Amino acid sequence: MLKFSRILVSSLLLSFFVQVNSQTFTVNNCSNHEMKDIVVEIPVRNLPISIGNYAVASKDGSTVPLEIVSDLKGNQQAVFPVKCLKPHSSNVFLLLKGNTDEYPKRTYAELAHKIGGQFNGNLYEGGFSWVKPNYMKVPGTFRDHAYYIKYEGPGWESDKVGYRFYLDQRNAIDVFGKKTPGIVLPGTGIDGYDSYHNMADWGMDNMKVGKALGIGSIAFWDGQKAVRVENRDSAVCFIPTDGKIRSQVNTTYYGWDVGGNKFNLKSLISIDAGSRASHMELQADKYVSNLTTGIIKNNDTELLKSDYNTGDWAYIATFGKQSLNNDNMGLAVFYKKKQLKMLTEDDLNHLVVLTPENGYVEYYFMATWELEWQPVNNITDFMNALDEELIRLNGLSYLKVSEKKDFKSLN
Repeated sequence: MLKFSRILVSSLLLSFFVQVNSQTFTVNNCSNHEMKDIVVEIPVRNLPISIGNYAVASKDGSTVPLEIVSDLKGNQQAVFPVKCLKPHSSNVFLLLKGNTDEYPKRTYAELAHKIGGQFNGNLYEGGFSWVKPNYMKVPGTFRDHAYYIKYEGPGWESDKVGYRFYLDQRNAIDVFGKKTPGIVLPGTGIDGYDSYHNMADWGMDNMKVGKALGIGSIAFWDGQKAVRVENRDSAVCFIPTDGKIRSQVNTTYYGWDVGGNKFNLKSLISIDAGSRASHMELQADKYVSNLTTGIIKNNDTELLKSDYNTGDWAYIATFGKQSLNNDNMGLAVFYKKKQLKMLTEDDLNHLVVLTPENGYVEYYFMATWELEWQPVNNITDFMNALDEELIRLNGLSYLKVSEKKDFKSLN
């Protein structure tokens, strides 16, 4: 049995597709909870597929895309969205070869910068236009507010929420609240550096990060405080996946120096359609004991912690009027309990200190907003969203690949 994650649905006619050796998959929800907007993951080695486009069909004939993605360790997964799984249900899907052009794009990632101007010291000046290479290498001397990179770093979004991190010495993660399920980042930040800090039809930048971790940023616990990825030789960032189902941002930090301990760190951030949560994977090239993440402190919020006695995952979270627009906003970090070294805090952040396994750690971070198109208005709504994510992560639903059979027998 294999754990699965998250996502959604669309419809096309089955007649436009070709069955692939009648391969079917059975997705079992073994929990007492209804699962909505999930993404199923299947190791590619288990599938009879070659180069081409594929889809997955359900019993009612609706079809969704099948996408091939990789995790930070290079393991390839085939992912497809499922709209809803009832409690204690078995749901059968069929692998097809063909396109799902009518299925909407539900996730997006980009990395863009200006061309046509020139640097004057650290500032980029003069006339310009935008280009989206989805790849950048920046030196360790690159600093904030250079007016060069679109909204100062890579951005990624689902149909629920958007995020960005600063590809400079701050290396902190920020949140874009979305008032629409549509893709918004392509048009964000192109009409003025600070425009996304103001409310727009699509939403707005939702946080004032300052010197804190924002939400889910990478850090090192030095015994007194969280140290962001600031003192480094260089960083290389690119977009490996910009799909309808999942989008990703890959970054390597070369020569991160923390108290004389210098190492390289790879990160992969993934977001799925239908999800507010981003998945962070980190891999250090040498032993590091105190990789850390966390949530910015705010006097107007309540700190929440999950019941530690159930499942493999737990969380810390905050809720209250902490958005840039002074709206109710929820922030959460989900961590693996076996990787937890301690929960602590410094002057700016609530912290989760992790112990890597062979240099590897993973966690999820999530933001909600009372003005998003599926609003989380109060702490009860936020707790429900936390519980839904925790149920998924704690593996109460499972996936298995069934034996090949004729799809007609499923009707």
